[in-house]
Amino acid sequence: MHHITKLLETNSYIRCLLIDLSKAFDVVDHGILAAKLTGLSMPPAILSWIFSFLTGRTQQVKHGFHLSSPKPINRGIVQGFGLGPTLYIIMEGDLIALSNTNLLCKYADDTNLLVPEITDVDINDEFNNVSLSGLKITV
Repeated sequence: MHHITKLLETNSYIRCLLIDLSKAFDVVDHGILAAKLTGLSMPPAILSWIFSFLTGRTQQVKHGFHLSSPKPINRGIVQGFGLGPTLYIIMEGDLIALSNTNLLCKYADDTNLLVPEITDVDINDEFNNVSLSGLKITV
């Protein structure tokens, strides 16, 4: 509300795009996350621990007495994993608005884009920027 009120001081209207990042924690790509983690100044032992936790995991489905063959898991963050929210924040941390006039407000897997009447980048271009970020969006 603070940002909207502030923007309405100099604009007649504000366009607000509410973006739902579909199954946000389930679709985190381990390769992209690894690249982003490597770019941070973290101790190598911590990086190694996180990578070892995320890699080499498999899943199986059991129906009645039938058990599927193990399939590798290369996406997602394990539910209940303490670092899960932090890893997700790192995943979407570099997502920013194209214009300094427009505001991108992020909270967990909810993202709100505020575009005032007077702006140098259209709301469609901002949405395309979010869409191309690699995050899975439900429209």
